[in-house]
Amino acid sequence: MKPNDTSDFAHIGPGTLAGRFIRHFWQPVYLGSELKAGRPVRIQILGEYFTLYRGDSGTAYVLEDRCPHRQTSLVFGWVEGDCIRCFYHGWKFDGTGQCVEQPAEKTNFAAKVKARAYPTKEYLGLIFAYFGEGEAPELPHFPEMEEAEGVPVAQRHPVPCNYFQRIENDLDETHVHFVHRVSTDSYGLNELPEIDCTETDYGILRVGARSGGVNATRTAHWMMPNVHFVDLPPSPGHNEWTVYLAYRVPVDDENMQTLSVALRPKGSNKGPRKKTEPDPNQLTEDVLAGKIRVQDIDPNYPGLFVVQDNVALAGQGRIVDRSKDWLGQSDKGIILLRKLWERELKKIAAGEPIKNWHRPKEKLHLLVDRPKELAQI
Repeated sequence: MKPNDTSDFAHIGPGTLAGRFIRHFWQPVYLGSELKAGRPVRIQILGEYFTLYRGDSGTAYVLEDRCPHRQTSLVFGWVEGDCIRCFYHGWKFDGTGQCVEQPAEKTNFAAKVKARAYPTKEYLGLIFAYFGEGEAPELPHFPEMEEAEGVPVAQRHPVPCNYFQRIENDLDETHVHFVHRVSTDSYGLNELPEIDCTETDYGILRVGARSGGVNATRTAHWMMPNVHFVDLPPSPGHNEWTVYLAYRVPVDDENMQTLSVALRPKGSNKGPRKKTEPDPNQLTEDVLAGKIRVQDIDPNYPGLFVVQDNVALAGQGRIVDRSKDWLGQSDKGIILLRKLWERELKKIAAGEPIKNWHRPKEKLHLLVDRPKELAQI
């Protein structure tokens, strides 16, 4: 791909058109429950590394990964109060990146040194950071989650392919009847939908029309640049329809992770969250290596949906060649998605402002319009 190729959605490193576009928006980087005070972690997102830590106040901070002094990663250092001290020579930085102490230097030198820091916020159990230039926009909130009777449960899992393949999957409702057929057939969701997709202020409204009952018309709200807000049908381990919010976050060009929030009934998340066994990532690798088939996995395995999606997506290759696609009428969402992205990348390439993408303050329509009950349909 050429540097200014406006159809290159896959490459997201610094300076790329897609990377510059994504950096206009807040991105989740970690689960709040997994970040312990005083224990820095190194994170990779958008092809770059950063140091994430939680200070004694409970606030999470994201700084550039390398100490400005001699480039050792800050993740190896000590958290002191709401500051972090470099392991190599003891230079100390506050949450804004300002150097506040240099043990072997003159006192007036520290004021001249600053590591780059990035705005952070915690919401719905996720830690968000803003990696763009200038002032950060308002972090979009979801009253559908905040005002529900159920409990928002945050999770994350890796996906072994480029993030845009995962995004396109969100606009593809037809795949549910094939990739996940062992589950959907079991409760009667067997009617292929008539797909309709329209551009909105926030991204794309996807409607999959069906006749009714279990084969209900599903509404999905896909939000720029990588957010999927939808009702999920029952799956192994979760017998109810679920309100689901998912961010498809690029790690690098060939890997991504989903950070999600699912609305669960009260009491369903008591105690420590159990690790899914066997590991869905290992099962994915085993299927891709030809050691087992997806069809051989127990239909009641809790990680089945993850493995099924991962295999379908990684089966395209780490970065798919979209020039070889033959798209049909059921691909309306993918066609619109690519059109909107190319339009925005053309604006960035021309130095023009992008569209003011934003979700409404009021609740968005979902199939599960009574999240208090989270009832089966």
